[in-house]
Amino acid sequence: MRTSQKAGLAAAAAALGLAGMLAPTASAQPRVTAAPSDCPKYYFCGYKQANFKDLAFRFKDCYIQEIPDGLNSGGSWYNNQSAGTKARMYDKNKRLIYTTPGAPSSDASGDWGPVWYVDAC
Repeated sequence: MRTSQKAGLAAAAAALGLAGMLAPTASAQPRVTAAPSDCPKYYFCGYKQANFKDLAFRFKDCYIQEIPDGLNSGGSWYNNQSAGTKARMYDKNKRLIYTTPGAPSSDASGDWGPVWYVDAC
């Protein structure tokens, strides 16, 4: 992807309040370690707090599902599905706003504010 495209995506994400949900650049990406104990294999897990604290949901089915009420800001997620599987996040109008990197992947500090739905695979 061209640098100008990356900058444009980053600016769009910031405008949507998704900057914390976007994966860091490859050079800055934190190393994904073992999945949290409450996120079993083949699941995409969402947490109310940063650093995978206070599990809010576990999805593994391949269809758009509404995330629980109360996830209005902050949080984190862990993608513990089959290797390479990507989850998708959607806004309140079911427009795609973010696709995760392939599993295993995670974001220890994000923002659920603009996210209303998740398709785990």
